[in-house]
Amino acid sequence: MKDRIGKKTMAIEFQENLLPYHSYQEKQEVLRAKREELLLFCQHPPTITGGVQWKEGNLLKKHEDLQKVGIPLIPIKRGGDLTAHEPGQLVIYPHVDLKARKISLSDFFKALLSISASAVKAETGVTLDVKTDYPGLYHGSKKVCAIGVEARSFFTSSGVAINVNNDLSTFQNIVACGLNQFEPGAIHEIVGHSVDLRSLAKRWARAFQDFLNSAEAEGPSPRAAS
Repeated sequence: MKDRIGKKTMAIEFQENLLPYHSYQEKQEVLRAKREELLLFCQHPPTITGGVQWKEGNLLKKHEDLQKVGIPLIPIKRGGDLTAHEPGQLVIYPHVDLKARKISLSDFFKALLSISASAVKAETGVTLDVKTDYPGLYHGSKKVCAIGVEARSFFTSSGVAINVNNDLSTFQNIVACGLNQFEPGAIHEIVGHSVDLRSLAKRWARAFQDFLNSAEAEGPSPRAAS
């Protein structure tokens, strides 16, 4: 699926096939070098990524054991600790020029969570909540959506990962986000059936378009982004 959104044109891409994480890393660097905006929806094969704060103690399996079952462990530059990706999870990567669009990093971060919660609610009826001091979105004690944004020179990559139809098996190898008090959860477990990822992605894209257009109309000034 490719489309255009926003008053300042932005491309949308929905990857039909599983996107290996290293392929995404290459793609994001090309986009950043060109400052080319893209809203990318995808799914990854089983993968564990570690943000800049990740701790070895939150990895429950040895590196070699992960390698034996084909699960790569990839250090990356987004914020946060360890998280997992796997088929059935909707991963959303907004590559946005915050400086050109005059959007602050804090407003962008809040918008990703708000848009994710409203899109899930509209598609499934499930309410996801923000918890103070714990990034992401939650349904009771289950963490359903993880967030980690990398922003260099006011250009973003990484984003949010919503557990939708995934079986959560990859999460068994980690303490997700370093939070022992929360277990990973998935939307299909809550509603009792699978969810149309493309339909959810379309809802998310429409809400993101509204955010971009609103931000452009209000014209806030960007604050510091690392």
